[in-house]
Amino acid sequence: MINRRTLMQFFAVFLMAVSGIYFGCNSKTDKPNEQSDGVNTEMDNPDKVTENSGDRTPDGSEMNSNNEEMVEEPMVTIPDIKGTYSGTFDKRSTVLKITEQTDSSFSGKITINYRQVINQDVKGSFSPTTKKMTMKDQLHSRYQGKYTGKLSDDMTKFSGTFTMDLDGKQFSFNLTKK
Repeated sequence: MINRRTLMQFFAVFLMAVSGIYFGCNSKTDKPNEQSDGVNTEMDNPDKVTENSGDRTPDGSEMNSNNEEMVEEPMVTIPDIKGTYSGTFDKRSTVLKITEQTDSSFSGKITINYRQVINQDVKGSFSPTTKKMTMKDQLHSRYQGKYTGKLSDDMTKFSGTFTMDLDGKQFSFNLTKK
């Protein structure tokens, strides 16, 4: 009869052998051109497009890595909106001077002629495609707020609404570029 110690040694050797086989042997193949996701990346024929390659649709347009058709965005030119805009803000004479512009972001100053003149630095941005424009007062004041509006198609008129940060009061404005 086999003693307990011999049985334990046999079991330990058997366990190590099975572990070595299970963990030590990877299914290495001599086919480096196959990837686990099923995409064929054969290097000997780069012109061959396989069904799963994700390169093109049947009509020849490009696809991204998720097999979604890529939409080419039309080139949008950023118009120059720098300049002086004058008009009214809450029925008061107003001048907006946009002095700096980087792509669709800008900065400048606005002057609103109330009994006590308000001078405020502003920073904002606009969308050349939708013509929406927003800007925010930069100097801390009880009258500071945010301007939201739209530029005209010819980029010469800016109209919209100003909302005060303090109490949410809204005022309309209409400005035209000189």
